[in-house]
Amino acid sequence: MVPCLSDVSLLRSIPLTSLRTILVVLVLAVLTTVVAAVLLPRTAPAATGASSADRPTRLARPALRSVLRAVGRYTARIVMVGVPVLLVIVLGGLLINRPMHYVRTVGDLAKAAAPRAQVSSRIESPPKSFAYGSAPALAWKASFHDVGDGSQEATWTGPVSGIKLPVRVVLPAGYRPDDGRTYNVLVGLHGWVGDPQSLVTGLASPKRLQEAIDAGRIPPSILVFPSLNADGASQPDCVNINGRPAVGTWTAQEIPRMIQATFPNVTTQRAGWMIMGISAGAYCAARTAYDVPQRFGSVGVMSSYDLPGEGSLAHSGRELQAQNGLSSMLGKRKPDGMRFYVLGAQDDPYSTARTAWSMDEAVRKPDSVTVDTPAKGGHSWTLWNNHFPSLLAWWGSDPAVFAAAGLPAPQGDAKAKATAAGVKPLSETSTDQRAARPASPVRAKPFEVNGLGTMIVAVVVSLGALGVVLFWSPRWGRRRDGGKRSVARLGGAILGRVVVILVAAGLVTVTVGIGANAGGGFYTSWNDLRASVRTSGSSGK
Repeated sequence: MVPCLSDVSLLRSIPLTSLRTILVVLVLAVLTTVVAAVLLPRTAPAATGASSADRPTRLARPALRSVLRAVGRYTARIVMVGVPVLLVIVLGGLLINRPMHYVRTVGDLAKAAAPRAQVSSRIESPPKSFAYGSAPALAWKASFHDVGDGSQEATWTGPVSGIKLPVRVVLPAGYRPDDGRTYNVLVGLHGWVGDPQSLVTGLASPKRLQEAIDAGRIPPSILVFPSLNADGASQPDCVNINGRPAVGTWTAQEIPRMIQATFPNVTTQRAGWMIMGISAGAYCAARTAYDVPQRFGSVGVMSSYDLPGEGSLAHSGRELQAQNGLSSMLGKRKPDGMRFYVLGAQDDPYSTARTAWSMDEAVRKPDSVTVDTPAKGGHSWTLWNNHFPSLLAWWGSDPAVFAAAGLPAPQGDAKAKATAAGVKPLSETSTDQRAARPASPVRAKPFEVNGLGTMIVAVVVSLGALGVVLFWSPRWGRRRDGGKRSVARLGGAILGRVVVILVAAGLVTVTVGIGANAGGGFYTSWNDLRASVRTSGSSGK
């Protein structure tokens, strides 16, 4: 039993973001392809007449024996071809996962794929203030190291929550703790599945931050991206849930205190602190701001569902979900001047535009909501990458944000200047136009990335390629007269089979990707998909 448990543990620990893992899968894919190319002809029936082994016997009639042999041959072909195809699909997933860090290990992948049953959850009260004061001063400092992508990382343990997770920071050019400046802070929360690396890469945040500072759209600021994966890659909670890791304490209290202790020249003024997130992290950002209103003056909500969609609150029944909806909680909170930027594409299948409109309808002054609801964009990194500069420009449009850093606000129309500099203008849909929008996303055009025509073509082409591999390629290189094959003829046949197997595997991988995208509603156009590939390749630099 011990060796078995050890093997399982070893398997679960395999890293999915490692270049070594990618290379191993690549080598295995090539080797199994070559093996299949060599062995496939052995599954083809002989060109000559039937052998003595195929003669009738008392135990098997000729027709039955032929059927059994055919089943065996095609089973062998499917196995030989299926292995490299599966490995190419895995390779494609690893290449997508590597820059974004959706999951780090096989164990994280297993947790992410595990279904969540409905549970009875109870939100716990946050720890009292003395719990934070009792921790030694050194416990609040983290040691960050450069990771080479424009960010720094530390694995830090919260003194009160006990949560130990990685945290990324992005510092502006020239930052020093003793440089005499005051820095604002933007805390960013990743989606599910994901981790802090995805916000560095997917938003190109080091580049975007420096551009916004250099253009005077925001004062010098620090980006902070904490991990929410207290249970590996299982669905994260945004609040303290009875019997679960205290993620609410970690995000709302410990991370800000750690930043203040590690970077002593950050502002202490509420207007200089913003929290934002994408997807599931967007819900967590708004919910965290509700829980600690004295900390954050601004909130960026990028493609959030209104009701909790992940974590314990999403699996605790409709009543608890309704009580924790962003719009309903916004309407019930005591207004104190908190600002909200809420982004949601109208073709997002998770109705994130409706979330923006519902929050706008629920808000009460002096709180304010700025909606940004473009017609297209889906639930994608392209949307968030394109609108992250818009979020930063919106944040800096309030003079109080500059005042928190001890700087005068720029003169003139901040929005107009940002738009002229290439920042996407806000797509504010009027109240009367919102009612005319469909409650569900418009069906995709036939040959868009999620279109039915695209899926049909992808499936047909993939099946055609597999048909060539399974039914035709095993006969390549054979002589009709049954004579001996030349080395050139044999080598050419093997090379041809290698090519068609790899082509078929690539087409199947693309088809699987298109299907997964359509199911998740991530990218809604080919242009957005291409833009996301370019962004991933830049690694956030």
